[in-house]
Amino acid sequence: MKKILSVSIASYNVEKILSQTLDSCLVPEIMDKLEVIVVNDGSKDGTAAVAEEYVKKAPETFVLINKENGGYGSTVNAGIQAATGKYFRLLDGDDWFDKDGLREFIGILENADEDMVITRFRRVFESDGHTEESDQGAKIPFVTGTFDELPDDAWFTMHSITYRTDLLKDNHITLTEHCFYTDQEYDLLPLRWVNTIRIAPVTVYCYRIGRGEQSVSLAGLEKHYNEQTIVLKRLYHVYADVFRRVTKKDNYIYKYFGKRTRFQVRTYLVISKSKQHKKELIEFVEYLKAEQPAIYQRLLLRKSFKLLVWSKYAAYGILHHLMLKKYRY
Repeated sequence: MKKILSVSIASYNVEKILSQTLDSCLVPEIMDKLEVIVVNDGSKDGTAAVAEEYVKKAPETFVLINKENGGYGSTVNAGIQAATGKYFRLLDGDDWFDKDGLREFIGILENADEDMVITRFRRVFESDGHTEESDQGAKIPFVTGTFDELPDDAWFTMHSITYRTDLLKDNHITLTEHCFYTDQEYDLLPLRWVNTIRIAPVTVYCYRIGRGEQSVSLAGLEKHYNEQTIVLKRLYHVYADVFRRVTKKDNYIYKYFGKRTRFQVRTYLVISKSKQHKKELIEFVEYLKAEQPAIYQRLLLRKSFKLLVWSKYAAYGILHHLMLKKYRY
């Protein structure tokens, strides 16, 4: 039987928690329709050994790819190349699926043919165990429709996105390797070829928040903050024409750029205060002013950014203090 869904799991040094991730894919009713590709990105612990146990348990479902370390984007690239399912989605090695949601989701995908399918996801906070449901399709006025029918405030991220596998393969979608924050490339790079969308009102992905190693943690930002700038500059280049904002898709990508660029400015303000970090912040803002004026002008609508520029960066210290107090993850 042809697989309905291929799941690519980026796995790096997750020996202690990978079992929870893979257990969430063990749903007897759908095993013959599910392909789980564990991409071991050169782990130095027992990640591969854990994955091998699941390959032995269910060889018709689980696949293990061992590769040299190449970063998150390289695991996605390997997963896309290996995928045989009708649809493709990501699952990080420290997250998991809601089993009931996954079961229902497979049923939805069996009868779907849209380019992109949007599901709900759940944030799970490590600090106190509380959860928050996120429904990025809640305001979409259709079950199936086109990109041009999306409302202006539509916003989708990798935790909610599933693509048709042949769309990714046929258009040679590849993410930047040896770089963090490439989930943003997964969010945007395929959109050039996405026309039809299905909204599936089911919670599938459970997103763990609070692990110190995560890229959105303060420790993660401290190590990798400049890599988001690399990703943004690639996306600005790929979608250089969206700033004309002719189509709904242009508007969507333009607003996505605004949010992600704002996050990067905030990143420079929450990492440790130093002359070097201030210098890099100034360089990024000046780059936006010179090379991405539409995004720069959009950011000037934000009071904090306007204060930063108006003060000629003298407000760096106070904004660092305020942003750090408010930083959530």
